[in-house]
Amino acid sequence: MRDTSVDAREASSVPRPAPWPATIAEAAQATLASGRGVLIVLPTNRQVDDVVAALKDALPGEPVARLVADDGPARRYRAFLRVLLGDVRVVVGTRAAAFAPVANLGLAVVFDDGDDRLEEPRAPYPHTRQVLALRADLEEAALLVGGFARTVEAQLLVEQGWAHPVQAPRTVVRAAAPRVLAPSDVDLAREGPAAAARIPPPAWEVARSALERGPVLVQVARAGYLPVVACARCREPARCAACHGPLRLDRPGVAPTCSWCGRHATNWHCPTCGHGALRAARVGSSRTAEELGRAFPSVPVVVSGASGSHGVVETVDDRPRVVVATPGAEPTAAGGYAAALILDAAATTSRPELWASAEALRRWFGAAALVRGAADGGTVMLLGRPAPIPAQALVRWDPAGFATRELGERSELAFPPAVRMASLQGSPRAVRSLLDHLDRFEGLELLGPVEAEDGEVRALLRTPRRSGAELARRLAQASAVRSARKEEGSVRIQVDPPDLW
Repeated sequence: MRDTSVDAREASSVPRPAPWPATIAEAAQATLASGRGVLIVLPTNRQVDDVVAALKDALPGEPVARLVADDGPARRYRAFLRVLLGDVRVVVGTRAAAFAPVANLGLAVVFDDGDDRLEEPRAPYPHTRQVLALRADLEEAALLVGGFARTVEAQLLVEQGWAHPVQAPRTVVRAAAPRVLAPSDVDLAREGPAAAARIPPPAWEVARSALERGPVLVQVARAGYLPVVACARCREPARCAACHGPLRLDRPGVAPTCSWCGRHATNWHCPTCGHGALRAARVGSSRTAEELGRAFPSVPVVVSGASGSHGVVETVDDRPRVVVATPGAEPTAAGGYAAALILDAAATTSRPELWASAEALRRWFGAAALVRGAADGGTVMLLGRPAPIPAQALVRWDPAGFATRELGERSELAFPPAVRMASLQGSPRAVRSLLDHLDRFEGLELLGPVEAEDGEVRALLRTPRRSGAELARRLAQASAVRSARKEEGSVRIQVDPPDLW
């Protein structure tokens, strides 16, 4: 078991970095001083509010346009007109703000570019990072890509020489980062049978000690009570008799409910062994909060989640309390959390998707960054048998090293972003028709088609990055031919799909 502890005397002599909203505001201030505009795009409304507040502190009197969907069409349109007319030089918003017509753009900023909320779910599926990179190149502006973790796509820009890394020296990182523990099965073996528990004894000790000094964050992978249940005897996943969707328990003492169709399975029996009892296959935030409440009866327990009945809690004070949150819904704590427990780490790293390890590390860094530095007693414990490579990247607090390794592996295996890959998904007849109309060229490789879901098939087209524009052009031509001939069926075309599996 490794950790990132640091000597308190060493840490006290190292200057601490400013909060990231203040850093972005400082970059915006320098850009405005040169007479050029600023565009800042963030994944969530909460982050937009934090950056707007930091800009008001750094730039008193400078108008700031806020472009978020929750403001409603009238307010957004008024803000858009102010930007279009040049009355506002600073724009802060969520995904759609990447297209804001900022006059004389000098700086474009995207924070946490690995967040899937920055991906447009509608064709042509542009990503905020891609849009801002193109704008920066066309308008001769600077692009700042920030985050607690570094994405593989951002690392590719660095290795191509298009971007330059900006990262703190290791002494600063060691002073600001919490102590990170990732106990392995060997480390926990001394605990005996208790080592197999979801929260083993060392984690209880970390939480109990930290609650004497402030709040403790517990990150869980899923919201709800028991989001996935299985047969208690043979452990076969429990499924709905009507639609075969997964069953869940919303609270104790009620019948299981289908997550797909909402039907109640009042008399469920396992089709494999006939047993009628259920056990937890996945534990959600509500059940975790219930268990922690029993363990610490004198401490308040707060639940925060983007999905579920609790809603997202924005902030908590510095008094002792347990905060159970799903990834992305962690409240900020005044003065930082005294400790954090990251549970069920394998729930993300064991998924078959290409991005699983990178996404898991991004979520872990997001939670760990809310914890106090090691010199102030901040501790993070990663639990749940995570994959070793992202776990060690968190222990070393080395997002750049992980991104470099991940990009190297994808280059060796010819996966995006090292290559260009297009996904074609639709009915078998429609996909085959599009492939027949596609003009092939040297270096183009076809993978599939293979069965996808709901009777559809999926084909992958792979080509070197230098041929990416040619691939997109020929796919557009083939799609236009199908449209002109009014051929039946539709095909979803996506370049570099994030959900490769």
